[in-house]
Amino acid sequence: MKRILQFAVLLLIVSVTGVACSNSNKSTTTVPRADFKGNWVVTNTSVEGTDTKDLKVQAFDDVDLACFTGSEWVLPNNGYGTYTINSQDCSGGPRQILWSTRNNNGVTHFNFKRVDGLKKNQSKNVEQGYSLEVISADNNHFVAQSPISFEGKTIYIVYNFERK
Repeated sequence: MKRILQFAVLLLIVSVTGVACSNSNKSTTTVPRADFKGNWVVTNTSVEGTDTKDLKVQAFDDVDLACFTGSEWVLPNNGYGTYTINSQDCSGGPRQILWSTRNNNGVTHFNFKRVDGLKKNQSKNVEQGYSLEVISADNNHFVAQSPISFEGKTIYIVYNFERK
C-alpha cells in the first residue's frame, strides 16, 4: 500500500511539472486600447504560410497588399480615424474608418470598418469590418496578422506598424 501511495505521489508530481512546463504556441498579447492611439505607418506587409510567387492579395477589399506599405494610419481616441494609401501605383488617398480593439482569451484584436462618406451616426449601420490579431507590440511598433483560409489551410497576412 505504501508503494502504491509513493507511486501515486510521484505520478502527481510529474503530471503537475509537465503541465506547468508545457509550451504553448499561441501568442498571448494583451494590449490596452490606449496604446494604439496616435499616428502609425505600415513599414512592411507579408504573407506567411504559402508560396507567394503567384499570389495576388487585395487587402481589406481595397487595394493590392503591397500598396499598404507606407500607408499612414491615424487612430484618435474617439475611434473615427483614417488610413491613407500613399503608393504612386495604387488608388491613393484617405479612407475613413471606425476602429476599436477587443481582448479575447489573452489576445488583442485590432478591428476596423470602412465608413467613407458616412456621418458618424450612420457608421453603426456598417456591419462588415476587419479584424487583425496583434501578435507583438511595444510603445513604437506593433505587428498584426489576419488569418485567411486558402487552399484548405490557414495563411496569414501580416502588417508591421511603426509609430510616426
